[in-house]
Amino acid sequence: MNAERCQDLLNTLLDYSCAPEFSDQMRIARELFAIATGKVNDDDPFYDSRMCSFQEYFLFDYRLSDVFSGSTVYETWLLQAQTKMNPEELNEYEQFRSFRHSLFLVERLNASSLTVTDLIAHQRFDVFSLPQFMFAGFEPGLVFEGRAVTFGGLDYFTGAFIIHPEDVRGRIEKYVKQFLNSGIHCNAQHTADWRAELTRRHALLSSVSEQKRIAESADKKRAVDMLKANKQLVSVSRIVSSPHLVMAIGKHEQVSPFVPETPFYDAVPLIHKLAYCEMKSYRYRHIGPEKVYTLEADDQGKMVLAPSLSHPSSDSPAVVPSSGKAV
Repeated sequence: MNAERCQDLLNTLLDYSCAPEFSDQMRIARELFAIATGKVNDDDPFYDSRMCSFQEYFLFDYRLSDVFSGSTVYETWLLQAQTKMNPEELNEYEQFRSFRHSLFLVERLNASSLTVTDLIAHQRFDVFSLPQFMFAGFEPGLVFEGRAVTFGGLDYFTGAFIIHPEDVRGRIEKYVKQFLNSGIHCNAQHTADWRAELTRRHALLSSVSEQKRIAESADKKRAVDMLKANKQLVSVSRIVSSPHLVMAIGKHEQVSPFVPETPFYDAVPLIHKLAYCEMKSYRYRHIGPEKVYTLEADDQGKMVLAPSLSHPSSDSPAVVPSSGKAV
């Protein structure tokens, strides 16, 4: 019953993210996600899995520029639910705050779960599946992108996976090590009071709103200018100021029991770049994934992690087949 309940709540949140009031924002988010992780055609074999990944990205990660500006769709749901649900029901949805979006290594297959290692957090734990998917095809040594949530004391994968080729496991582990050694990944090193964080977001959103106003008044390149303005919102990160979670819904000094008391690793840029590599490994499968899984480097050979939703590098596929509809 625990897994079924978790699945029902997740489906409710995903359905909410498709509400009409988010349609414009979803269109922008879809374009940004495609820029970051590669364009997908509806006849690609991984189309459904990428759509699942995008839908969860839009629900949990993307910062809205309208509706409830600066928040994620999930945070907007929590804000609105405070006046519609009793504390017990709200507490169930609150548990999704504990999600971890990361790169995982399969250590062992169990009867009803996987033993995995979070490659970024260096944590090993057992994760169960939700009713709508099974761990078919998962083998020890597999590296994949996924999202795990803690519900009722157990960890569950949501089912949105991006599977990386086994040939590049060592390279991915190397990139993760470089990322962790870079010293720029931990937002907990730059904590802020939630009031200061809301002030910062308000200033950012005011700047974006002004740019959107200017873009709307121009006849030419309107779509491009609007996209550039909204891309600035991606940098609004989930900063944790222990014990309070700094987020747009923080209007009261209440401690959420679901805020992890560990440094928050803003690994989305790395995860998205590797997802882009996985996409290229399919497009250029004739040359092998080990030649495709390359990240940008500076003059000293150090890995450069630009914002996750930046324009793709020059070695990205320039043409998307016209036979499918890209996201």
